[in-house]
Amino acid sequence: MRHLFFLALLVAGFDLTGGAQQFATREAHISFLSETPVEDIKAESQEASAILDVATGGLAFQVPILSFHFPKALMEEHFNENYMESAKFPKASFRGTVMGWDPDGDAQQEVVAKGKLDMHGVSVAREVTGTMTRTTSGWMIGATFSVPCTDHDIDIPKVVSENIAEVIDVTLTATLLPR
Repeated sequence: MRHLFFLALLVAGFDLTGGAQQFATREAHISFLSETPVEDIKAESQEASAILDVATGGLAFQVPILSFHFPKALMEEHFNENYMESAKFPKASFRGTVMGWDPDGDAQQEVVAKGKLDMHGVSVAREVTGTMTRTTSGWMIGATFSVPCTDHDIDIPKVVSENIAEVIDVTLTATLLPR
């Protein structure tokens, strides 16, 4: 239900004149990796929402923090309670505009999405490089980018600093279909 509400809010923010075509999903995949010599920590979510407005290039993603799952339950508990404080900051989101793409193109295109990444209560301007590929039914979007924990006031206690990377690698993939 939260996903539908978020998508409705996003649509309200886009310029919808001229019969703009929109594509969306509630099943985008987002994973992240904290890689250190001591330990690799990986988590995944299949519950991210995304919307693309072809007329404006507007693009938005949202992921519930509690939807990330880890190989070990204790990692998931620490992630939600100690680092992301998911009760206080229940979601992460990106809202921006896709630059350098041809909405009528058929081939995979290298693009840059410029916007704001909001996570852990801190909004940071970001440029994310990725790809967009037109399919017969919509768009496939993919990106890999790095997020420094300090950018979003995520504190890593000294006692576990060798186990958790200061910069987290994030990967997202989504297939967006017409709304």
